[in-house]
Amino acid sequence: AVAFARSLAQRYAAHLHVVHATVLLEDPHLDASRRNQLDELLLSDDETRRQELEESYESHHGIDITPHVIRGIAPGEVIVETARSLACDLIVMGTHGRRGLSHLFLGSVAERVVRTSVAPVLTVRADAAVHPDGIRKILVPYDFSDTSGDAVRQASAWADALGASLTLLHAVEPVVYPEFYAVDAMSDEMMDRLAASAEEALAKAAAELIDGEVEAKVVTGKAARAIVDFADPDTYDLVVMGTRGLSGFEHVLLGSVAESVLRRSRVPLLSIPQH
Repeated sequence: AVAFARSLAQRYAAHLHVVHATVLLEDPHLDASRRNQLDELLLSDDETRRQELEESYESHHGIDITPHVIRGIAPGEVIVETARSLACDLIVMGTHGRRGLSHLFLGSVAERVVRTSVAPVLTVRADAAVHPDGIRKILVPYDFSDTSGDAVRQASAWADALGASLTLLHAVEPVVYPEFYAVDAMSDEMMDRLAASAEEALAKAAAELIDGEVEAKVVTGKAARAIVDFADPDTYDLVVMGTRGLSGFEHVLLGSVAESVLRRSRVPLLSIPQH
């Protein structure tokens, strides 16, 4: 993530802020003297980490880099609030790509940031394929919503600035009924007809949203899995997706295709918040 951020900062003469969040563990049962001792230890640790950041991320190749060690209740909140206070145009961060039980219990700082940030968030998995010669091909999943339309426009701007090509991808999801309905899954003929209609609509949307050349692709399957499977790291250097910023029960019940892609994609993902 740092390497990706450095390359972008160097290309656009941007100021790079490197942030480390120190999580506070509030214990109401501690007496005042113990709490003061803990505060002194944390402050000492903060200063040590700040010095380490300054040594590790000293400015080079003309990039202005400012390290920050900031204390807060949760790292996601620290990152989002720091980006807001510094008026950052972009957040770049790594993600562990946890799935299954580890994701259920531990959650994801990256997902929290994506859900609450007002700035775009570029996430890079540890095993992501980051090409040293820059971003050449950008993939944009598009579901005909206003949110994904915003993402297409942002991706088009990135493609123009980077000299990259753009591909729009739409996934036609099959409908599977519960067994008690006694209805078979959607036929292949019907799926072919839906895919053909989607291709026509996608070509029309591409012409309306993008002023320039764009490739349009339609695939069938569950959206998140179809996007991850299509986003071959040997072909694409960046995936750009819109996110609706679901929260609370709405997020628990509906989930997010963007977050599922975030956990699985080996291609760096740029999440564009709604509006």
